[in-house]
Amino acid sequence: MPKAYSYLRFSTPEQMRGDSFRRQTQLARDYAIKSGLDLDEALTFKDLGVSAFRGRNVQKGQLQEFLRAVEVGLVEPGSYLLVENLDRISREAAWDAVHTLRSLVKAGITVVTLMDEREYSTETLTSDPMALLLAVLTFTRANEESAVRARRLRAVWESKRAQAATRPLTARVPGWLELDHSAETIRVNKKRAKVVRRIFDLTLEGFGQHKIAEILNQEGVPTFGRASCWHRSYVVKILKNSAVIGTLTPHKVEYVDGKRLRIPLDPIKGYYPAIVDEETFHRVQTVRKSRTPRRGRHASGTVRNLFGGISRCPYCGGTMTLVNKGTKGGLPFMVCAAAKMGAECVYHGVRYKQIEDAFLQDLGWLLDDVPAGNGGDAINKQLEETEAAIDGVKDEIERILNAIQQGQSPSLAERLRTLEDGLDGLEATRKALLDRQEEIMGPLVRHRLDDLDNALATDPMDRQKVNVLLRELLDAVIVDYPDGILRFQWKHGGESQVTFGWPKEDS
Repeated sequence: MPKAYSYLRFSTPEQMRGDSFRRQTQLARDYAIKSGLDLDEALTFKDLGVSAFRGRNVQKGQLQEFLRAVEVGLVEPGSYLLVENLDRISREAAWDAVHTLRSLVKAGITVVTLMDEREYSTETLTSDPMALLLAVLTFTRANEESAVRARRLRAVWESKRAQAATRPLTARVPGWLELDHSAETIRVNKKRAKVVRRIFDLTLEGFGQHKIAEILNQEGVPTFGRASCWHRSYVVKILKNSAVIGTLTPHKVEYVDGKRLRIPLDPIKGYYPAIVDEETFHRVQTVRKSRTPRRGRHASGTVRNLFGGISRCPYCGGTMTLVNKGTKGGLPFMVCAAAKMGAECVYHGVRYKQIEDAFLQDLGWLLDDVPAGNGGDAINKQLEETEAAIDGVKDEIERILNAIQQGQSPSLAERLRTLEDGLDGLEATRKALLDRQEEIMGPLVRHRLDDLDNALATDPMDRQKVNVLLRELLDAVIVDYPDGILRFQWKHGGESQVTFGWPKEDS
């Protein structure tokens, strides 16, 4: 049976709550059954809330992942890609959209549009000019619809900007302000405004952003959003935001060479209620610019932390960050970022070299023993039941063979043939389950694991590439120092463990 893969896309998160996801999924299943295709539901490509108008799904989304899988041979020629309509693939200008379709069919993929059950392949597009014309017309219509929506949206925002002096542009306001929906006015949250003014005052007193965040955390000052504690980045965001003096700087979005750019427009003074005087605001900007910038750890250069961005605290689940002990910088340790900022978590340093050495030492079996992922437990259970049934049939066959040796019996011979036929069926089932167990992990995951293995084997190690691949493969690496274990939580499902130290004894 030819392999089939489904590609689901919709452009707004609201469509996820509607019927779009279920409808597209069911259409793919129905067509696969009707056409005798083996639909691989473990490798479904989904761009949920991703627009195809400017090709984001092709440039960075799951459709790009499918194209990559085709290029490296993980999806074989002769496979099918099932989509609801051609506009799910692209809403770009027809010329660019046809190029995307051509790259798929040229690689041996047959694209099926499920609403009309039309197939687009190298054969149909070369032998039937009307098929190519229909694709061009469909892409043209989809692009025009998206362009019209974009023009209407721009017109709406231009109208809103014209009325900005009397009506709020949007319901979104800075954290220290509130929107009164009934009166259509913006008012000040006095408690939060007091915090903002204090941040400005502390800056003028010489405190840095790290120290300000630490002070607010130690005093238990509530944050303005969903964050559990204050961070330097949010302090900086407040300090440079001209909304504190009442000014809104609207932006318009333009696309240059396929990149989305936010272009600032003329500022609107007096749009927000001012909570900081202009002299204080400009003094703080001068202080911020006069301080010598330090080279950040994420600047160009060697990546020090292989687990940067994915290491997590075992207590609060927050990010673990790399620090050097001692005034002159010593051996690097990993600590909870929230605890480092003075929030309520355990400040405990874990020697980074100990963690990296354990990872590299156990790398071989770790990559060989990656869990199958979501759905693996059900397959394992079926496999166990099938193997138990095989053992039972083999025992029964052995008993019948012993009985036949003691005397001929036509009924026993018939029973033996039945059992042997059943054994063949069970062994075929076991082989299919083993193949399925292998497939559940997904060819793209296995391909990335191979890339990771190669990156780790280079001399010297390509640390930046290793970090990128670990981010693609893992949701998190829990540095569980109380138990001395690294817990690798895989994006495709499941967890692996590596021991890096002795369990921490209870005090």
